[in-house]
Amino acid sequence: MESIGERILNLRKELNLNQKELAEKVGITEASLSRYENNLREPKAEIVTKISQALGCSTDYLLGSISRKNQAVLPEGNLDRNNINYRNYKEIEGKILKKLIDENIIHEEETISEEALDKIIKYGVDAAVEILKLKKICKANKSD
Repeated sequence: MESIGERILNLRKELNLNQKELAEKVGITEASLSRYENNLREPKAEIVTKISQALGCSTDYLLGSISRKNQAVLPEGNLDRNNINYRNYKEIEGKILKKLIDENIIHEEETISEEALDKIIKYGVDAAVEILKLKKICKANKSD
């Protein structure tokens, strides 16, 4: 089984990022990232979350709980335009933009940054997961 360091290193290389680029995205030093990749240190939970976001994978994958990357949110810049994931990303982006226009948050001719779009997707997924967890808890409490 791969260590967290090996998974970070492999994903970083898959995305063609150098240590400096990933460290900047995460908000840590290159030295810290190097220690994580070489398994000299284990990142704290907050850093694992930031690394997973920067690499477009789940924290479960980084921690070894699951064997697949489960890339739910993929930064557009890392996708081949002919790839199904790119088309899915563009479809999701279109739906988000339509919702923002329908809710009068932006005007039809306005655009939003890739960073803002990624945050909308990330926090939307996080919110949906929390809602589903609460529903599961409520359902379990009702059956008690």
